[in-house]
Amino acid sequence: MQLTQASYRLRRIWLLSGWGMVAGVAVLSLLPVEVDLGENRDKLAHFVADGSLSFWFGMIVGGRGPQLGIAVAFAAMGVALEFLQGLTDYRSFEIADMVANAVGAGLGWCLVQTPLGNGLTWVERWFAAAVGKHNRTSA
Repeated sequence: MQLTQASYRLRRIWLLSGWGMVAGVAVLSLLPVEVDLGENRDKLAHFVADGSLSFWFGMIVGGRGPQLGIAVAFAAMGVALEFLQGLTDYRSFEIADMVANAVGAGLGWCLVQTPLGNGLTWVERWFAAAVGKHNRTSA
């Protein structure tokens, strides 16, 4: 996996945060949690979760091809989680959730192709400037 320059300084933090989000989505998808999001609002949750994951990892990994692979992987993860939910007696299997996952992952890929895809670079620059400013004033 080739990392972009934006992720070099803090790449462990970015990757750890991303994998934490993946674990959170997987756990919340498979635990017997009773959350009433209202009629079909759970589709929005699926859309946002996979879109966020695709966007986050897309910011870390450089190149449209690898970023597209990430989006496809998260769409596939959404499909796999739906099948796993279907094996439980407390969650339900829904094709509409799979569609929401895939559309969200696709939108995440689209967003990372825009200037928003430089978000981690901006955070690292801001952090470096803040630390540098702090070091100059405390010396």
